Amino acid sequence: MLMRKVDDIIEKYSSSELKVPDAFSGNGLEPLSARLARAALNQSKNGAAILGRYAIWAETVRDNIIEAINFSDSGQNEKANELLIKAANSLSAFSEIQKILDSE
Repeated sequence: MLMRKVDDIIEKYSSSELKVPDAFSGNGLEPLSARLARAALNQSKNGAAILGRYAIWAETVRDNIIEAINFSDSGQNEKANELLIKAANSLSAFSEIQKILDSE
């Protein structure tokens, strides 16, 4: 049941349309979804590699942002925006996953 919720959240944010959650209101290159799912699964089972898996995911988010900057610098704004939206959506999914894991 828990992992179904996690999968639903990840699916919701696996698009090129920007989505912003209210998971923690006011707190202001691929495969992002797969890496985030592995980290959340590890966290839900109190696995030893929780932080390592999230670190790998975070680095992937970072690399997507860096690649977006490169696309933007070369005038490929549509490609840059797509990567930035995927990165933002992945961060949003992380927030929602933490909200449900904190309540379990």
